[in-house]
Amino acid sequence: MKFCPKCGGVMVPQKKPDGKIVLKCLRCGYEMPADEKALKSYRAEAKSEQKVITTKVVSKAKKLKVSKEDLEQAREEYYELVLDQIGEYGE
Repeated sequence: MKFCPKCGGVMVPQKKPDGKIVLKCLRCGYEMPADEKALKSYRAEAKSEQKVITTKVVSKAKKLKVSKEDLEQAREEYYELVLDQIGEYGE
């Protein structure tokens, strides 16, 4: 991986309209010619064989039922906790 000599940003390969490949800075736009050795270090591979379980799927499996009284009690306890913390740091 190469870094920009002007600003220190990451240089990434970019293909120009004339077919040449240059290294371009993502931060300032500085360009420099890319040699074969530099391009080998920018090889990327994507693997899509693994499946990812999202939180939406996980959350569908388990639903919590909370009564209004329990919710109100939790809100009061949280409010008291926040006031105590503000009192400790606000003084």
